[in-house]
Amino acid sequence: MTGVVAASNEYLAATEAIIDAAIARRTDFARLAATCLARAAQSLMSVTHLAQLGLIGDSMSVARTIVELTIDLGYIATDPDRLIPMFIDYAHVRNWELAQAADRLHGGTFNRDAMQVLRERHETYVEQNPNSDRNWAGRGLRWRAERVAGTDATRAQHVQLYELLYADMCGASHSGYTTLKYTLVGEPNAPTIHFGPIEPDSNPIMLAFTALLNMIKTTAERCELEGFEDRFNRLNQLLLDAGR
Repeated sequence: MTGVVAASNEYLAATEAIIDAAIARRTDFARLAATCLARAAQSLMSVTHLAQLGLIGDSMSVARTIVELTIDLGYIATDPDRLIPMFIDYAHVRNWELAQAADRLHGGTFNRDAMQVLRERHETYVEQNPNSDRNWAGRGLRWRAERVAGTDATRAQHVQLYELLYADMCGASHSGYTTLKYTLVGEPNAPTIHFGPIEPDSNPIMLAFTALLNMIKTTAERCELEGFEDRFNRLNQLLLDAGR
């Protein structure tokens, strides 16, 4: 675990360097990529901390955020001018849903002018994006993974992120027996229910590395950032070493 935690710090340092370089590009995509990386870095910090504490299910749940952001950023890179506004303005849908729920809870006492503004923003978004009742892209995450920017190999990597990492992380997150396994210890044929943290496990951290490295590379490629190849090789080697 000590070596994996040290690798996590190197991943965070590399992420910060990529963020700084992307911000300097001053493009809409670079700004969004930097924001996604900053959020992913927060998640990696949480994943690392939780995994060390033995809160493995929660560590896996948090790591899911990195996978989702990685796939979305790769998909947005295919058509930034069209997809960035869709991604950002989807907040109008969520804000209206939250405002409605809060207004009902408080007996309809919210400011009517403010509610009208939120409703109009929501209606405008839905009118322009008729499939937004599903999500910001109007398509499933796997569909987006299959269409990320780059080569066929890049798309295959993102599909694997969805099929393997994301599926495992959802199993840790959503109500079902697969999330309960993080409370079971002992022999598989006679497990014991355990209260509290279990044994620390570096696996969630390594899965987070895999997703974050894809996001870093997408950012560097699409923002035309140079001088990071040696650092990418180093991160690749750290991931390989951590898996041994």
